[in-house]
Amino acid sequence: MEIKIKDRKEEIEFLRMACNMAELGIRYQHADLIIRLQERLKKLKGKFSISDGVEIHYKWKQDWQNYFDEQSKTQDAS
Repeated sequence: MEIKIKDRKEEIEFLRMACNMAELGIRYQHADLIIRLQERLKKLKGKFSISDGVEIHYKWKQDWQNYFDEQSKTQDAS
């Protein structure tokens, strides 16, 4: 299932496009994960831990699962 254009954030889309131009083909969701990691790294600097990585990954997976579940409900209702 694809992410609707109206739901895409500019910052994430720019990172995705830049990576793809550099022949690092990534999906929109993975660009989102990279940005989340980058934001936490910037905030914590050298104090980033395994538990931070696990927390970010878990929240990322949960957010995307919720998004796709919501899309499925919308399509089923149509």
